[in-house]
Amino acid sequence: MLLDVEACGVCGSDLASYAHGHYIEPGQVMGHELSATVAALGDSLEGLRVGERVAVRPMRSCGTCDYCAEGDTHLCGATAGRSLGYGAQGAFARQLLVPDVVVGRDLLPVPDHVDPFDLLWAEPLAVALHAVRLVGPGANRRLLVTGAGAVGLAVTSAAIALGLEVEVVEPLAERRAAARDVGASAWAPGELTETAAFDALVDASGVPAAVTAVLSLLSPTAPVVLVGLNDAAVPWPVGGHRVIGSFAYVDSDFADAVDLIARGRVALGAMVTHRYPLGDADRALGVPPPDDHVVKAAIVPRA
Repeated sequence: MLLDVEACGVCGSDLASYAHGHYIEPGQVMGHELSATVAALGDSLEGLRVGERVAVRPMRSCGTCDYCAEGDTHLCGATAGRSLGYGAQGAFARQLLVPDVVVGRDLLPVPDHVDPFDLLWAEPLAVALHAVRLVGPGANRRLLVTGAGAVGLAVTSAAIALGLEVEVVEPLAERRAAARDVGASAWAPGELTETAAFDALVDASGVPAAVTAVLSLLSPTAPVVLVGLNDAAVPWPVGGHRVIGSFAYVDSDFADAVDLIARGRVALGAMVTHRYPLGDADRALGVPPPDDHVVKAAIVPRA
């Protein structure tokens, strides 16, 4: 399948890869949070047409290892070499060739009215759904989210879509405002003073101090799900809380994320605050200073 890339989001792993060489080798075409349209398709492919807008699942697994056999495709050791932007060509490009396509798994058609800047959130929303589902059952739970960057906003939106009541702790005012825009209550660090109020915590900041600062706000055995990336040690001690690491997503998470976006239940396109043409990719991938007020950046190859 040959795709015309409409827009591709910049995530924290892209910034780390560009700055420090994490996760990738020199010469890698990066980019994995994309919206695209079909430019050409192989003769054996059915279910898509040229010009149709598609969501693209960037994480590719081997399909044969023990993890894949159990449905834990996100833990497959072959993902690093197969996934878009991390071994396979990524979407910081005008066009993207995707081999070995399974329609309905690797590429999912979406209605023409879906905004490309909403659709590029499908992959981070899948990551968020996976993290929120690790909290466990209970649609009436009160969830606390630390961090309202792109991952935190996706977690917040996913949790609200799943019926949870969400409050967010975030130091930057514009990100607190973004969290409120998607339906959560939002607070600066230290503003929440109630005790044992929340049934679970999802940390999207990757900052251990942010986790330890809010432990007193949780019920004594509330699970703590860590989805934010950081090189620092896991926060410890955490009392009686069950600590769960959340990494990536499984196929059903991605399909559900696309469905939520296609039906308009999650619309985060307005949170793409900075949009760069391909020639300015170095600006998009440079670590932005706080006064740039970036919530989410995207590269728009054909701008």
